[in-house]
Amino acid sequence: MRIRPNMLPVERWLRLYFGAILVAIYFMNPFPYKEWTFSGLLLIATAAIGYCPVYGFLRRRKKADAASVIVPVEGQSEGTR
Repeated sequence: MRIRPNMLPVERWLRLYFGAILVAIYFMNPFPYKEWTFSGLLLIATAAIGYCPVYGFLRRRKKADAASVIVPVEGQSEGTR
């Protein structure tokens, strides 16, 4: 099974940037921010893969995929598909 990326490139770069900041904070002052480092690693991992499991669960699509939305044919109701 192949995982299709479901994030825009801008969002991937933002996740990488903020994830790196959270990891860098750990190296500056590790004691109270240890848990935040795991959040930063999660952001970096999802940015590297390009797939966010939460978006997959919510079935969020990229704007490029919005054109593939199924539109009912005239005379066909929602329940008869």
